[in-house]
Amino acid sequence: MPALFPLPKPPAEPLSFAKSFLPRLPPPLHTHTKQYEIFHIIEGTFLFQKDGEQVTLKNGDSISIPPGAVHTFKNVGDEPGTLHYELLDAGKSEEFFQRLVAEIATIEDIGAFFAAYDIELEGPPL
Repeated sequence: MPALFPLPKPPAEPLSFAKSFLPRLPPPLHTHTKQYEIFHIIEGTFLFQKDGEQVTLKNGDSISIPPGAVHTFKNVGDEPGTLHYELLDAGKSEEFFQRLVAEIATIEDIGAFFAAYDIELEGPPL
């Protein structure tokens, strides 16, 4: 079971949630300039890319992504899969996800939208 946990100092405020992902609908390649992300695979099979290296993770596996690491992931299974996220420090992450879901069809400059939340787009999805 791959697990990489270079953890930061205790965060001011963590954000934790679970989300289901349909097969083959990944986020773009990106970096978080100020946050650690920790992903726990609850259900399914996911391909993660971190700083150019790829690893396939399954139920029970985890991976941490430090600030500045270029990364993305996708559900490579045939069924929806579930990830549990932890964002350390939460910052404005909750607002980011709420706005992204509500406004995705109307966002004109997606790069500027992400940058407003300390996320830099680095390339296309996997």
